[in-house]
Amino acid sequence: MRRYRKVWDYLLLIAILLGLFISSSQPYAKQDMRGTIDKLVDEQSLQNRIGDISIPYGGKDVSLEEKGAAGFIEFFLRKGVHFSVFALLAFSWYRVFSQHLSFGQALPWSAFCSVMTAALDEWHQTFTPDRTGMVQDVLLDAAGSVTMLLIIALNYLYSRRAHRYKM
Repeated sequence: MRRYRKVWDYLLLIAILLGLFISSSQPYAKQDMRGTIDKLVDEQSLQNRIGDISIPYGGKDVSLEEKGAAGFIEFFLRKGVHFSVFALLAFSWYRVFSQHLSFGQALPWSAFCSVMTAALDEWHQTFTPDRTGMVQDVLLDAAGSVTMLLIIALNYLYSRRAHRYKM
């Protein structure tokens, strides 16, 4: 059974990396969700609920006024996906590294590989039409990775402590 876990860990890592590569290779127009969001969201109702919220990101203000309801919602969906995918990527790197390294070695290598993947992913986007690579996205991706690795570390420490008290 342990052998299958190793295979699945590697397959998950490869699938995430391949998905990132394919996603970064697509122009923005192919990934644009604003048309679908427009059909589902009433802009006036959203404006009444959240008002004039404005968030600085990448040297620009992200607001309903600047982006419209669909663009505003799409921004948060995209950034949420960035965070979540890189959290999953960090988990996957950790699972692969932990098969060969100690906890104290697997965790920093997972962080390093996750952040390097984020940087290379953003760099790759600079070669794709209508896409840009942003340092802010690398930082967001790193935040997703670090969050997952903190959860892993806390779980590891908790399980070691719980195991120690059972004896």
